[in-house]
Amino acid sequence: MAIYSDMGKVRRSEWLKTAARHMLWVGAIICFALMSACAGPRYKIDKDPPVATGGTYHSGTLRPYTIRGKTYKPSIPDKGDSWVGTASWYGSESPNSTTANGEYFNPDAISAAHKTLPLPSIVEVKNLDTGKSMVLRVNDRGPFIDGRLIDLSKGAARELGVLGPGIAKVKVTFLGPAGRNASNSSIARRNDEERYLVLLGSFAVRENAYRAKECLDQVSIERKDGLYVVSMGPFDGADKAEHARQKALSEGFFDAALRRE
Repeated sequence: MAIYSDMGKVRRSEWLKTAARHMLWVGAIICFALMSACAGPRYKIDKDPPVATGGTYHSGTLRPYTIRGKTYKPSIPDKGDSWVGTASWYGSESPNSTTANGEYFNPDAISAAHKTLPLPSIVEVKNLDTGKSMVLRVNDRGPFIDGRLIDLSKGAARELGVLGPGIAKVKVTFLGPAGRNASNSSIARRNDEERYLVLLGSFAVRENAYRAKECLDQVSIERKDGLYVVSMGPFDGADKAEHARQKALSEGFFDAALRRE
């Protein structure tokens, strides 16, 4: 009887060991799945946006403007024109702010900023350091740093391998006008009836806030949570608001952003 009892104990021990190994494997698989889910991108990739046939550009963004004493003159290049330079990326702006042509800025979406290309337009950007390339939508102005050619959104920088290094040598090829983006998450509805504010910033020092009134028109200042919140407007339509924003940028308010009223 003792022999059978001992054999039973051995079998139970082997069964427990086997069950434990299975549990470890199941746990490992579950952990791997959770890690993969967490590591995977949670942003919308608008790859290969189409070039619009007979598309038009946002007229308000084709006016010359001055930033930090330097004047930029937007123009419409020929399709296929290309430039080689340095790309950087930007992603600290609020997802609720709007770009130079009135679209909502989503750092994790695929877009870019350029100093003089017509807005919105489509370009191909090729990372010459890695060979990666993608087609994306240009809907904002920048980068206003000497030697920089284009600013990528955080999502575009991630796709092109620029996120880690911060900058990369790229080739930018102009493909043509962009069609209207119908996604409510990434573009604002634009028409002449909409009203926009130009948000200049929140200031802790009263004198910094009131300096805006000395050099800009239609400025209002609101005291909120111990800060002076400064804005311009409202303006009828994104064209007028963008013109005011460019004026604010030229006066040193580099965080100026459009927002629908």
